[in-house]
Amino acid sequence: MYLKTILSFIFLFAVLSCNRARFNSFRGEALSVDAATLKEGKKAAEKHCSACHLVPQPESMTQVSAHFMLAYMGLFLGVDASRQLDPLEKEQFRNRYELLKRQNKIPVNAMVLPNEWHSLKAWYLASARHPFESSEEAHEASLTEIGIADRGVTLLARLSHGGFAVGGGMSGTLFFLDANLRTIKSIPLDSPPVHLVETPDAYYVLTLGSLLGSLDADARSSIYKVSRQGYQYHKILWDLPRAAHFLIANLNNDNTPDFVVALFGNVVGGGVLACTSQRAKYACNTISERESVVRLAEIKSEKPGEFSFLALAGGAREGLFRIDYKAGVSRKKSLVDYPPHLGSVWLEVVDIDKDGTDEILVLSGDNADQGPYNEVKNDQGLRIYRFANGTLTQKGFESLPGALSLVLLPARDGVSIAVSRFYTDPVRKQDLTLLTHTKGLNFSRKHFTLSVRPTVLATNNQGQLLVGSGNIPIISYNKEGTPLVREFSGPALGLLKIQTP
Repeated sequence: MYLKTILSFIFLFAVLSCNRARFNSFRGEALSVDAATLKEGKKAAEKHCSACHLVPQPESMTQVSAHFMLAYMGLFLGVDASRQLDPLEKEQFRNRYELLKRQNKIPVNAMVLPNEWHSLKAWYLASARHPFESSEEAHEASLTEIGIADRGVTLLARLSHGGFAVGGGMSGTLFFLDANLRTIKSIPLDSPPVHLVETPDAYYVLTLGSLLGSLDADARSSIYKVSRQGYQYHKILWDLPRAAHFLIANLNNDNTPDFVVALFGNVVGGGVLACTSQRAKYACNTISERESVVRLAEIKSEKPGEFSFLALAGGAREGLFRIDYKAGVSRKKSLVDYPPHLGSVWLEVVDIDKDGTDEILVLSGDNADQGPYNEVKNDQGLRIYRFANGTLTQKGFESLPGALSLVLLPARDGVSIAVSRFYTDPVRKQDLTLLTHTKGLNFSRKHFTLSVRPTVLATNNQGQLLVGSGNIPIISYNKEGTPLVREFSGPALGLLKIQTP
């Protein structure tokens, strides 16, 4: 009887908690916080939001982020909910509005009833969470400047001869550095370089199309071939939808490099292209229309002649899926879907603990769509999976709010990981995190505060970290609701004076 009473109390508490409001107003405007309104708001979200992606839970956002999200997503439903936006938010909202208008994504008539929108807004703003602040301290770390003729870095790749390739995000220049980090060649490309794959005779380089693609719907990507001897270069693929990453494959068995390209798009759009060589040209066909694909990773195929890979989708409909491609035919399987607030950014397949079985690493932390104010989201970070017998199983998680990229570091008994945190906590200033492998799939962690806002990472042959950055300010709200501004003044490219494992 006693146990039954306890279980009944727990059930009642859970039911009440689901309908309990944390806030009864936002920016001076009263919210409807009765249980019936919140219930209807949740129902409206499940009806309208689930058509495009997983339904975001109010607890995944603060009120500030939830309010901007409602204004932005309201456009897709034909609703203008921008009245309470502040000047910074209105500027970003107008940019998104103009882009969606050009792409005919805004309905002429509202697709949601006024009472539904009122309830939906109340559910998100009344049930939003309080701002999160990490309890982990960060250590100050200094950078030695590496001179390049650019103010932002979009690519860092360590090359087989010991040098590096660096992508200039402002100029669209590809810089080649020797092992002593001196520039030996600069190549002007059509837009920022974001990915490079090295082969025995050439470097293949992808350009983004536009650094601020959300503001330029016509931006197109290209793939260049740069010879390793003499650095002669030319475009081999162009006029691609805005792309973020690619793999080299031999899709038609002619021993000429073919390309599988991850298309991120411009707020909307994207997919995966297979571009196969046909004599001196390439023919591209879409093998997945899943939007906003940010990164790919090749996996071992069980069938001969089949090219198998994982694809990570960001944007709104986030998730990880697998594609098996053979003789022009592709099979796709969804492995996991994520809520849209995580911001999936990076994907790797690696045997972390050296036990002969690969792990799948999925990194999240891009906050760009939430508005101009950075928000610390403690469910962003590194998810570690294993894939066996058709099933994806999560084996670990490291909370890393605002993560943007990672680099793998060799360790004695496994693989350690360094993570750049572009959308860092402005209070704790955890700009870079070093995850040092301990045992199995476990890590110890240490955070560093930098003078830069890091974008991409690489290691040199001494195990030190190269840090690329883009030094734009961070603006955020603290727990008291006061805006904070953090400025950065460090080098666009620097060598970090810490010793990796």
